[in-house]
Amino acid sequence: MNNKSYLIKALSVLLVFVILFLPACTQVPTETESEITTGTTKTETETETEAETEEPKLNGTLKIRPVDAVFYPYTENVRSYLEAGADASASKYLTGADDQHNDLIIDWDYTGEDEVDRFIFECSYNEDFSDSTSTALSNVTTRRRLTNLYKSKKYCIRVTAEGKNGSVSDTVSFETTSLGPRVLNVGGYYGNVRDISGYVTEDGHTVLQDKVFRGSALDNCVDIKSSTLNSIGKRFFNTEVAVKTELDLRTSGENCGRTSSVLTSADNYVLVSIGSYSAAFRQDNYALYREVFRTFADEKNYPIYFHCAGGADRTGTVAAILEALLGFSRDDIIQDFVLTSFSRVGERPKERIIPVLNTLEQFNGDTLSKKTENYLLTIGLTKQEIYNIKAIMLGLDQSGFTEEKAYELEKRDYQYSTAKGGDIKLTLLEEADVSIVTVNGVEVPFEQDEKKITLNETGLKSAGKGSLTGIVTFEDGHTVKFNVIIDELDITDGFDVTCMHEGTANSYYTYVFLNYAYNIFDGIEYHFHSRPAEFPDVEENILINGVSIKELNTQDMSKYTFTEYPGSSIDRYRVPVSILCQGNTVTLLVHTGWLNAYLNGKKAEITIKKDFEFTNNGIRYYINRDKTYKADVTSYIEVK
Repeated sequence: MNNKSYLIKALSVLLVFVILFLPACTQVPTETESEITTGTTKTETETETEAETEEPKLNGTLKIRPVDAVFYPYTENVRSYLEAGADASASKYLTGADDQHNDLIIDWDYTGEDEVDRFIFECSYNEDFSDSTSTALSNVTTRRRLTNLYKSKKYCIRVTAEGKNGSVSDTVSFETTSLGPRVLNVGGYYGNVRDISGYVTEDGHTVLQDKVFRGSALDNCVDIKSSTLNSIGKRFFNTEVAVKTELDLRTSGENCGRTSSVLTSADNYVLVSIGSYSAAFRQDNYALYREVFRTFADEKNYPIYFHCAGGADRTGTVAAILEALLGFSRDDIIQDFVLTSFSRVGERPKERIIPVLNTLEQFNGDTLSKKTENYLLTIGLTKQEIYNIKAIMLGLDQSGFTEEKAYELEKRDYQYSTAKGGDIKLTLLEEADVSIVTVNGVEVPFEQDEKKITLNETGLKSAGKGSLTGIVTFEDGHTVKFNVIIDELDITDGFDVTCMHEGTANSYYTYVFLNYAYNIFDGIEYHFHSRPAEFPDVEENILINGVSIKELNTQDMSKYTFTEYPGSSIDRYRVPVSILCQGNTVTLLVHTGWLNAYLNGKKAEITIKKDFEFTNNGIRYYINRDKTYKADVTSYIEVK
């Protein structure tokens, strides 16, 4: 082989490396390993070999095919759900696809008598291409894939044909939508990864992109045979973004004993095994959630990728709290949570995250963001740490923190039984002199010892019964509210009855949620059947289409078979409806196959009878009128 042949081959190899590793636009990776030539999909290596042997000649002018003025970087069913608003049910838009993302394909045509040596693809944020990034492509490559584009961003594209006489295309521009989150294409087992960014907050700031990513596990601990990060994901996280911290919310049993990050760029691996949803508001989880949010409070940890196994429940809870702190609207928080439904994880309806937002709303503050600040103070974060999180994510001056006194209680909801008696003890986050405490407008005697305020039982018993509002007034005029239930509570207008179904072929249960405004239960998950003495009238007073659960559970279930959850404490498959209690939620687990047959095309109606009452922890809860919820679906997924 002569020197000229060696030179040609060396240049060919060099060109392949340039094509494979140069991005299409700054921090916008391009799927160069799957570039598509005219007619047939080929790799760049195949394209170069073909170019050497066939020496193609292209004819005509250079034109980029038109693209939509606004690009939606997610699938059509995701777009339909987002456009329907946060009140929409995701189940209506699930199509069975596992992917959320949508990549943009840029095509161009060249015709002309001159031979083309190569195409130069340019991507820029400005029409003058002053900040453009260029990628050299083979002379038969006429398509380019753009993925992981920024949210709410303008892009300008042009292509140059290099040869004896060069030709430059007109500039094509488009903008990415501001609707919904920035959905990412990085692969992984679950395919459930998003950037918490690009949203405009309640005070007008825009959350910075490439700072915090939420998602599912990126290793193969879920399934040893499963794929993990694809080549785009590896390049995106390790090179373009260079994630520094992997915040793992799994247990040590779920992460294969991992002690370092799966991302080569992340030299900081933090494992914090938290519970989800109501666990964020239990004192036994305060230290864990404090560690999670302290990770976000340190700038040297950024960019951060946080995840659990599927990126749904634990990740969804942390994401909702973080987004609430930053000033996301309630609708945006709900939609970001529900978008997990459009992945392999399975449906996550809004009813699962709404109780988290409702609990945050119970903290003092004029806005959800301020209420969330007070929650974080309650679990032990400092005001400086809370400010740091907002400054880093919103691009604020990190030296602009000013100390303010926090008028907040560690706990805002209290239950009191006059039969049991005793005092109520309030704890302030910061010491401040208290002048008066009232409950239901009645002044209650109290004693203060630094941050501790003890309310006398005599005053509490004289305050009245039901759901009462307490007010702590300080010497400087500031006030803080708290809630106390004394002996009984009418929960007629304090709960929400909602119904949803998983929407996948392996969904053996339809879930019906009864969400209460107060943390009625003790926060420990248990099934009604294991504690029937405490709720003797539950099965008689909850009806499905006019028939009590007590009567329904006498039906023969032998013809309905399905896999029982591992480690279940009861034989749930023996009854159509089981009841699960936790925190401020009662969940009815209704067998889906049975429900299909029972409804027979009719709408499901869940009724709570007005004579329904129960006692828990010395407090009587009751409903003074019938409440009925009508499901918005008439059929449920058929269980095979």
